[in-house]
Amino acid sequence: MQLDSHRRQPSFTMPCRWSRRCRAAAENDAPIAADSLPSPTTATDVDDWKKVRKEHLRTMRRSVRHIVLLMALMEAIRVGPIQLVFTGKHGFPEAGQDDFGIAYNVGYFLSWLYLCVFMVVYVPLFSWWLPNFTSTSESDRSKPYYESNLVKILTQINMVLLPVSIGMTLITYVFYAISAVVYVDSRPKNSMRLPKNSRKNWLVRLYMLVGIAITTLLGYGAFNILANFDLAHVKPYEYAIIVVPVQINLGILLATVMQFKMEKRLARKEQAQTAWCGSVAASAAAAAQEKAALLEQEV
Repeated sequence: MQLDSHRRQPSFTMPCRWSRRCRAAAENDAPIAADSLPSPTTATDVDDWKKVRKEHLRTMRRSVRHIVLLMALMEAIRVGPIQLVFTGKHGFPEAGQDDFGIAYNVGYFLSWLYLCVFMVVYVPLFSWWLPNFTSTSESDRSKPYYESNLVKILTQINMVLLPVSIGMTLITYVFYAISAVVYVDSRPKNSMRLPKNSRKNWLVRLYMLVGIAITTLLGYGAFNILANFDLAHVKPYEYAIIVVPVQINLGILLATVMQFKMEKRLARKEQAQTAWCGSVAASAAAAAQEKAALLEQEV
């Protein structure tokens, strides 16, 4: 039995609509729409200076709020929330010499909220059915109070962790404040490349320094006047950690407003210059046409 070697072998080909080669060829041959979006690899991803400044100011304000909250918690832990609320009342001692300032007042407000929530939620819902763990026998009274020891240990841990958190938040604030002064122009996304040292950028930085100086001097004078009239007192470290960052934020915000006005003025000037150049070119073209017409008439 002989095999027919010349017999045509059957070939199995994939339909063109399912073939990868055909689809790739169709995609390559397809025309590119004029209004299609550019490729993400070729598009220039640049953040505008307004967006960069907004991000910096938002982070700086958030850092100041965190610092105030952490310092208020430290004051509440140091004095005690109940004693802080009922100072000089119901047998609690009067306020001490260090019981004043921004953190103390914010801590008073937080302690007052804590007591309100405790009285509204815990007392009517839980205090009447929870078992009483207070011991009454003499043998139990002689035992050490593990609960009070645990509270003391937690208080000491908090008094260590809270200053560390305040320091880290302050470092974050300083970093973003320096970034706000350095990055005054547009920059690529997710890039820390320094901007160009142009005259415009240095002028914006000068605006920032002037704005920070104005707000700092005004704030210092206002707090001195309030202290002289015995209306408000701020601790020195609170002034350095809380008040000065707020003044810097206001100064950068003032510089941002001045930069907005400068950008508008430059855009208006450029538009006027473009219009003037267009009018000059149009008048020159009209004069050339008139001259050509006169030459044709003479010929």
